[in-house]
Amino acid sequence: MAGTASLDEPLAQGQSLLDRLRDRAAAFAVHAGIRRRRFVPPLVTLLVTLVFWETWTTLPHGRRYDVVADSWSHRVLGAFAARGSPRVESDYQLSADPLPVHHIHERIHFHNTPLSPHRPARNQFLRASGSRTYRQGGPPPVISIVTATQNPRRVMLETAATVFGQSLQNFEWVIVDDHSTDAESLAILAEIAQDPRVIIIPNEGADDIATCRNVGLRWVLSPDRQRDGTVPKYLANLDDDDLYEFTALEKTVWMLESNPDWDLGGFHVIKFGASNETVTSGVHSGATNFFSGNFVPGAAVYSSRAVLKSGCRYDEVNFAIGGEDWDFWLCLAENGHWGGTVPEPLFWYRGNEATFRKQRWGNLFVDGFAPLKARIDEKHRGLSQTGSFPDIPPRPSRQLDAITWEAPYENHLTHFEKSIMFIIPWLFVGGADIGALHQIQLYAEQGYRVTVVCTLHRPPDGLELRPRVLQFTHDIHVLPSFLSSTDLPRYIKYLLDSRGIGEVILCNSQLVYEMLPALVERVPHVKFIDYLHNEAYNGWKSGGYPTYSLLSQRYLSRTITCSSYLRDWLIARGHANPASIGVVKLGIEVSDFSPASEAHKAEKKKQLLGVGPETTVIGVVGRLDPQKRADLVPDIADELRKAGKYKSGDFVIIMIGDGDLKAKVTARIAQVRVHDFVRVLGTIDAPQDYLAATDIFLLPSMSEGISIAVAEAMAMALPIVTANAGALPEQLGFTDDDAGTVAGVLVDHNLDVAHDAPLYAEAIHSLVLDPVKREALGKQGRLKVETTFNWRDTLRGMFDEVRKACLPDLTRSKHLPHPAAHYAIQNLLLEAHDETDLTAFWTRMKARVRSGAGRVLQERCDDSSKELSRWIDKLEQPRKCDNAKIKAALSNDKLQRSANFQCGNWCVFDLTRADYAGWSFNGDCWTPFDEEVPLNCKKYWSFRPAGINLSL
Repeated sequence: MAGTASLDEPLAQGQSLLDRLRDRAAAFAVHAGIRRRRFVPPLVTLLVTLVFWETWTTLPHGRRYDVVADSWSHRVLGAFAARGSPRVESDYQLSADPLPVHHIHERIHFHNTPLSPHRPARNQFLRASGSRTYRQGGPPPVISIVTATQNPRRVMLETAATVFGQSLQNFEWVIVDDHSTDAESLAILAEIAQDPRVIIIPNEGADDIATCRNVGLRWVLSPDRQRDGTVPKYLANLDDDDLYEFTALEKTVWMLESNPDWDLGGFHVIKFGASNETVTSGVHSGATNFFSGNFVPGAAVYSSRAVLKSGCRYDEVNFAIGGEDWDFWLCLAENGHWGGTVPEPLFWYRGNEATFRKQRWGNLFVDGFAPLKARIDEKHRGLSQTGSFPDIPPRPSRQLDAITWEAPYENHLTHFEKSIMFIIPWLFVGGADIGALHQIQLYAEQGYRVTVVCTLHRPPDGLELRPRVLQFTHDIHVLPSFLSSTDLPRYIKYLLDSRGIGEVILCNSQLVYEMLPALVERVPHVKFIDYLHNEAYNGWKSGGYPTYSLLSQRYLSRTITCSSYLRDWLIARGHANPASIGVVKLGIEVSDFSPASEAHKAEKKKQLLGVGPETTVIGVVGRLDPQKRADLVPDIADELRKAGKYKSGDFVIIMIGDGDLKAKVTARIAQVRVHDFVRVLGTIDAPQDYLAATDIFLLPSMSEGISIAVAEAMAMALPIVTANAGALPEQLGFTDDDAGTVAGVLVDHNLDVAHDAPLYAEAIHSLVLDPVKREALGKQGRLKVETTFNWRDTLRGMFDEVRKACLPDLTRSKHLPHPAAHYAIQNLLLEAHDETDLTAFWTRMKARVRSGAGRVLQERCDDSSKELSRWIDKLEQPRKCDNAKIKAALSNDKLQRSANFQCGNWCVFDLTRADYAGWSFNGDCWTPFDEEVPLNCKKYWSFRPAGINLSL
């Protein structure tokens, strides 16, 4: 409004902020023709807060909205914060009624927004109390958020909560007030303006969104700020009723930092409210954003560089009340500025009722899309040319690219006493991943702010557990989904520094194991504790992650294994400090599993499988991958059918799970014709019903740690048939003093199908014939699970083990392995194996191992030259030359036996007779000779081996 001062303008001498708000409210009251006394009460209710705020503006402080108490003492202590600040003791709160946060449209709870009571508390990230805005002498903001608002509703407080709760706290929020007159709305703005990062500016021009956006841009990009160097690097527009996920700005800004040619960063969108929808198109859709519609989120992040270079602003004439964002994005595109998308729903777009849309945007949604598209086509016709839309690829990842460790900006987060990071490869639904989920949940329930880092990105399977993890933390980062690989090290360091994390639980991440020397050097105050499940089942990395742990001893603060077996494995292979290895077993939610009665089992067999109670059901639960040996199951079924002379309906094996071997398993079922005996059911979220229908549980894995699938079967009182490998004997009770507590049958496999399938079939067949033994094993398994496998009890040991962790002393670790040499050899073998490996040289010098007569010739005559190899080839299956004058058939046996004593000779004499006879070789076939047909071998008669008579 003309003549009304901005809340950000300097105060007149003797004028308080309260006076400014009173003056502004009075002006609006007069302008709107309303009674002034209706506006006074809301302001009076703010009086104490505003006076208190104004009194302490000269102190270094940072108010927080809707979070922990912001006391004066906290603020004074905060003056020493920001860097090296004392940690705050404040337990993090979880929802009493949590819901999974799904990202797949069919499963999304559209009311489960970041502020939902079913989500973790909104105060996971708080502004450090000692941080200053740039107007208080601090660094420039990383990003300016521009919001246009007119008589905001109370939902703007929800928007504010998601802004103030961002994991990127170094922002400013420029709110452009578009002629608001409502008293309650002005009170809402005043409440939000208590945060010093908020600047409220009046729009004194036309009351439309485009004009308001330009007012905000002019303030943020003013010549004074450009001169002072306080222009933020990034900008975003946020409507006054929409919501960010709490890590939205941080991830998007980092994506742009990781891809310096990009100027626009988007994300997936969830629409909620009047309509429920998910939008996975976006910036990455490229020219589709011109030809088909605007898919760039309205709250996308864009660079101030692009705005200043392009001169793009919001069109106040053609797109004043609709399409202004679309027009703006296309202006950037016309000037060569574009970017990419974080493939994660980080933005919640509120759908409003038709009456509200009519009030706010007039006939825009009534007139339809066509008129708007026509204006877009007319203004941006240059983009209609094929290839004219900027298609800027992400920065490519190259080996040995330069790596920088410094973060691109300062973040101003409070450091909490209870904070911890989990680094895992991904979030599959698997035993190790379920174990990680339980650990995350346990720490979160104890008041910890948990940060989760995934070092691999494999959607959708690798994200299956993310909805459940989001029940316990907002802070999940799938690094390769938004970062170039060369930025992974500094991002991990940034997360540790910005959150003030002092303890990291590392599990199954090759990247971080190999990065540990650099990480420990960069963050020497952080304890890295690795959690190990099992050695590699196929010789990968000479034992897999436990081998990585052995090589990394000098950098690890402690090692935790999921079984005593694995602890002994580490010690047997030379771990230097057995006292630094703890054992914390995984577990399950035992209460979720109850043994089925005979009647219930019969019911489930009929309901789920269509079989009678007399059918023996054998259950297999696990990923269809090489470790689980899923492709062995059809052969086991075939051998079992033969062992018991079973017919269709006598037994059925159900396979629950999915994976890379599914096609191979299906093909093998057809090949051995066991369609009636094996069913591949795919992934089933809760297998309890199928386990209730099961009589025997089968897991023919190569090796396992503590198997979640086996524990769940034991909880259902099922007898187990599995491999005598890894920690499985320990899990089933075979290592206990009391042999009467075992819960199954172990098979001594040797990883050969022909050997192992009959052994598994025999073990299952014996249980089919002995229901009493089945019941006894099942009861023992159930008892063992009840007493030793409840995850809340078993994993509680994590707290004790982590407390025992000690920072490594690198000055006293010279006797420990140094992984650099190992990794150098590893890379050499990966990239130049044939040129550096002695075995490769040796193999090339030696010929393939032959069989039969060829093997005898190979051992007697050598097979190391091209000529000898061809000679032996033609002796393995000798052929008589077509022009041979001796018509008798070629005697392969005589030729091959005689050749054993005449290595490489082109004239092979027949050693089964004493006279002159034999075969002549021309490089391709053999021609018999004797005294009547001597050929040219007569001159070599003196070379005939003496004293050998093969006729005897």
